[in-house]
Amino acid sequence: MGQFLRREDLLPWLQGLAETRLLVAPRAVEGMVLFQPISHGAEIALDYTNSSLSPKEVVFPATDVLFTVGRKDGQTELVPATIERETVLFGIRPCDARGLKITDLPYLSSPTDAFYAQRRQKLILVGMACTQPSPTCFCTTFGLGPQDASDMDILLLPTEDGYIVDAVTDKGKGLLQGATLSETERGPQPVTHPEPLPIEHLVEAMRRTFQAMYWSRLADRCIHCHICAYVCPTCYCFDIRDYDNKGRIERIRTWESCQSAGFTRLAGGFDPRAEKGLRLRQRFAHKLLYFPQEFGPVACVGCGRCVVHCPVNIDIREVMADVQRLAQVPAIPEEA
Repeated sequence: MGQFLRREDLLPWLQGLAETRLLVAPRAVEGMVLFQPISHGAEIALDYTNSSLSPKEVVFPATDVLFTVGRKDGQTELVPATIERETVLFGIRPCDARGLKITDLPYLSSPTDAFYAQRRQKLILVGMACTQPSPTCFCTTFGLGPQDASDMDILLLPTEDGYIVDAVTDKGKGLLQGATLSETERGPQPVTHPEPLPIEHLVEAMRRTFQAMYWSRLADRCIHCHICAYVCPTCYCFDIRDYDNKGRIERIRTWESCQSAGFTRLAGGFDPRAEKGLRLRQRFAHKLLYFPQEFGPVACVGCGRCVVHCPVNIDIREVMADVQRLAQVPAIPEEA
């Protein structure tokens, strides 16, 4: 026996959450769907395939004041940023929830990033299962699915007249105390799953093609707009700068891309990735080679946003197929 939330009871429940917590949910904004703070339930977009941008900004803001430094009573005063309220992130898809879990690996490993950890600890994920995956989705390649609840606190599975409620964690169960729920025996609606791509030899193929001319040729198309990094739920490169704000110094962290010219420039001006091909290779090598070597999973969740938004049609699905073909990785024999 499961729990059921009627469609007409969803927005009142969310409105109640918004009164005591920061509610971030998808909104329709000038033809896009973006995760933004919500003050009234009627602002929430419910009919969409996936958001235009990933919701990673909730824990990894595009521009983030880490701390301020100033003078007070003749002493130097450092004031770190603090997060006081819980945030409920509503409407996150399974791929983006997995993106947060992947980003946890570098940011919550020792030494822990305190600013990221604060936001993550005060975050509750209320996911919405996919009903119609986009043609550019390939989440099943990485062991996910449109109805995967494994990285959520709560997952809502849409039906014709409401939502089957899967409370995954204790935080999620606590959040449902104010919801009007009933018992149900019905199961989730069937959903077409994207066909998984073959990636059995991907990491080894990336290693074997590291010096290939393929990357320079691919980079000839790239205009280094960085949109792939900004829409991606697992890209987390950043830059840090200090700014004067009315006599106080603010240390600000901002999103950056490893494809930026000068991202790896060293003191004295030497840049080990001065060429476009090396910088483009870095993006894919980090996701498909370095990250799995360091942490285990590939740093891609198959959301397809980079495929949709790339102005020169560089498709990570094609890149994964190309490197495995170029590497000609032989089949790995099964152990007896």
